[in-house]
Amino acid sequence: MTSDHKKGLTLTFIGAMVITFDTPVLRLIDGPQWTVMFWRATLLCLAVLAWWLVMLAAKKNPPPLVNGKAGLSIILFYAIGNITFITAVFNTTIANVVFILALTPLFAAMISFLWFREQLRPETWLALVFSLLGVTVIVWSGLHSGSILGDLMAASTALTMATAFTITRRTGKDMSMSPILVGAITAVFAFFASDTFSPESFTLGPFTISTLLSGTYNLNILALEPQQWGWMFLNGAILMPLSYSFLALGPRYITAAEVALFMLLETALAPIWVWLVVDEKVPFATIIGGTIILVTLLLHSLYRLHRRTQRPVK
Repeated sequence: MTSDHKKGLTLTFIGAMVITFDTPVLRLIDGPQWTVMFWRATLLCLAVLAWWLVMLAAKKNPPPLVNGKAGLSIILFYAIGNITFITAVFNTTIANVVFILALTPLFAAMISFLWFREQLRPETWLALVFSLLGVTVIVWSGLHSGSILGDLMAASTALTMATAFTITRRTGKDMSMSPILVGAITAVFAFFASDTFSPESFTLGPFTISTLLSGTYNLNILALEPQQWGWMFLNGAILMPLSYSFLALGPRYITAAEVALFMLLETALAPIWVWLVVDEKVPFATIIGGTIILVTLLLHSLYRLHRRTQRPVK
């Protein structure tokens, strides 16, 4: 049991650390919302699909693309979260996004308790309180200037991610290949949500196959500048597949609330990475709040490991 918990903590830590680079790389891409969403999701899908095909060719018995009904629901929640996250980033401040996403562990704890009656230990609740305190310190002065749409999208992201973590934890299914369909669904949504069709051939009225086939496609909307492709490839083909796959495996071994706690690393570290790559000043409050979060996560993980090693073997 101890080894499983260590495995869960390790997988989740790696996934959460990788995703801290997501926001600064998105800043470096600096492209239109739907274009970024489309290519980010497409590269995510293709990268994980390539790995799945390699495992299949090597007869390594790869995890299924859809792991039962629970797996399908998890894929849908991840896809919705992917869409709402990008929408939030483009429609409100980064401070608002990371503050609201910090509610993910609280949502996970509440969903686990209300839906599955999973009791959480006092140390986890205490860690949640201190982590949210750290987030509050970081963004206390940055809550103004956000939009209602962006804030609602960020809240939706926190809720859908927490739900996906909780279902994965409850079922114990291997969802490491879920990014394939998550990326595909997101890319299709971005394609049709963007101004891909000219006004003469596409409206929001009744949609038919003949309308699609006769439409005049304006694929220029999906174009990127040459300097943007490198950052897009790093984000969609490397960072996102790694983070999604590891975070999909983590809840098999540790609670959903513990997984969500690690997501707060993005709140603590993303502003630092943004400062390093685009020279944005890191406020002193971010340093203090980030320290609170990192110390809380470290102490919580060490305490959980200590408790498990001290349990008598039956």
